[in-house]
Amino acid sequence: MSRGASDVAVRALTTPDIPVISAILSESPGAAAWSQDSLCQLASAGFHAWVAEQAAGVAGFLIGRIAGDEFEILNLAVARTFRRRGIASKLLESALEFARIAGSQRVYLEVRVSNEPAVGLYTRHGFTKCGRRFRYYRDPAEDALLFSRHIGGTP
Repeated sequence: MSRGASDVAVRALTTPDIPVISAILSESPGAAAWSQDSLCQLASAGFHAWVAEQAAGVAGFLIGRIAGDEFEILNLAVARTFRRRGIASKLLESALEFARIAGSQRVYLEVRVSNEPAVGLYTRHGFTKCGRRFRYYRDPAEDALLFSRHIGGTP
């Protein structure tokens, strides 16, 4: 169990969660900026999305997708008032378990070079840097670090 996140339940993201997810994204400059329309199209496009929920409501989310025997984390953010409580770890652990059960061998993600808290989170969870994408992000333009983690079978 992640530190401080014992009262957090991870469940599938549903359409009524979209406005809260949009609000979390608006206060999370390190996360990928997606519109409400993009979020609404997730289910029909084959993405897997979860929210972390506490008594106070939705505290964070993670969105990913399976491609062959790989799982890619596309977006992860936690509401400002809930950060540093283990919620991102709980979401990440849930997604990794889902990916493992689904037969994924490796998990990939990109993160802004300047997003030190996220880099620390992924490193603590066994991800290693495997590349860099120059000027990958916009507003502001910034490089992305690529991370991966082996989760199944032989590496």
